[in-house]
Amino acid sequence: MYFPRLYPDELLYSAIARCRVHLGIGSHKGLLAMLFGDTRVAAVTDLPSHVQSLAGNTGLDPETLVANHTLFPLYAPFIPKQRRFKLHQSMLAPDQPGAIGLAGASTALVKWPEWLRYCPLCFEEMVANLGEPYWRRCWQVQGVDACLKHGCLLLDSPIPFRRTHRHEFHAATLLPGGRAIPAEAALTRLATALTQLLAYRGGRSPGFAGWSNFYQRLATDCGARRGGQVRTDAIWRMIQDTHPKDWIIANGLWAVEPPPWLLALFRKHRKAFGCLQHLIVWTSLRSGHDVGGIIEEAWACRLSMNQADQPEFLLSAEPEQRQRYRAIWTAALAAHGGPKAARKCEGQAVYAWLYRHDRGWLLATNRDRTSRKGNHGHTDWRRRDRYLVRRLIRIERDSAEKIGLPRRSRNWFLHQLPHHASVERHLAQLPLCHAFLERYAESVGEYQIRRLTRAALEDAAAGRCSKRWQLERRCGLIKGRTAPLAAAFIADMGEWD
Repeated sequence: MYFPRLYPDELLYSAIARCRVHLGIGSHKGLLAMLFGDTRVAAVTDLPSHVQSLAGNTGLDPETLVANHTLFPLYAPFIPKQRRFKLHQSMLAPDQPGAIGLAGASTALVKWPEWLRYCPLCFEEMVANLGEPYWRRCWQVQGVDACLKHGCLLLDSPIPFRRTHRHEFHAATLLPGGRAIPAEAALTRLATALTQLLAYRGGRSPGFAGWSNFYQRLATDCGARRGGQVRTDAIWRMIQDTHPKDWIIANGLWAVEPPPWLLALFRKHRKAFGCLQHLIVWTSLRSGHDVGGIIEEAWACRLSMNQADQPEFLLSAEPEQRQRYRAIWTAALAAHGGPKAARKCEGQAVYAWLYRHDRGWLLATNRDRTSRKGNHGHTDWRRRDRYLVRRLIRIERDSAEKIGLPRRSRNWFLHQLPHHASVERHLAQLPLCHAFLERYAESVGEYQIRRLTRAALEDAAAGRCSKRWQLERRCGLIKGRTAPLAAAFIADMGEWD
């Protein structure tokens, strides 16, 4: 099967879009059926899925595609090993969605750029040397606004980074009027560090412990420690000396001084931070150091300074005093139902004393009182099923006469419900909702008939009589893709011919 040769640092999204242009395929779903064998593949720019299917149909290596032609390397070093493995599998497999959530991109402080970006000078060189431009990975990271090769600012294209239409791949084109603007030195340093991060192939995930220990060591090396505390105000001044204030504000990294994300970065890590936050600190405190070496150093910190191996020191206390505090905490748990509520209402000081003097008992007691969140073992599915199907019936009744609505498909009905993703995942436990969707979800043919009917009513209201081909064009019906039901409807309306 034909697939274009991948260029250096090209996004897989870009190569798929070029394939459509090369083959002259007008239908985006037709391209998906050819390359993936599945028309439901989403056009994701940074962390695509179904890579294994594409590789099997085109003869490419899936590991190479993920490592060299997606933004997977920007997330892999900063998330735990298990999450990294799941993220990698979700990109390869056709039936494991959620790559963006596993990477932490959807909840990150710094997200993705609004538009796909490009360097105007690189585009001109690509057209001259290759005959066509393409989207490069190193251009598509929020905050890294410079092209390292030409030292100029990146420009926004008219193509959104997160697709407007789910299945459309848009190839890069030479855009007129793009003017090269020189970039500041700080942006060029960031672009250098980003290029090194994309090229890192060590396969190491230091984990939260490794990054926590590394940043503690980094604070010591740059003289930003006061005993056991990290002087983040001094680190913040170093960052301001190397990065413009306007740029920090534009990327949402300046709230108060020092910002909360910087404080959290130099404390014990309980979540993953975005690559831009790491790169800002590295280019300020370790300017000129290779990114691969920094990741290896964090890995070494994980092995040599694993906090789980450190002994825990507890303060001494009299047995009677421990019994008294235990009784107070047990009563608070009984009164408020759980550790979090007990601490919030009245037990903060008691909790702190027990944590310092009797930690083992405290953690064991709290563990027994903690209820698991997120499970559905307590859900009354029959009651929820009846409630939701009533809502679906009302939605169907209210929308039945609205002829201009988009296709009332299964997904359309589900998206009218609250928590639609949860409903979709548990349809097997909601038989009434499932039966409703099977009965009332609009097929493609029914939707085409509704569009034709709307066009005919518009003609009647305007007092005109359109020919059949005119109605088909207005309704977007392409020859060969008209459903049999719609074709029979058209055949019955002989007066249109």
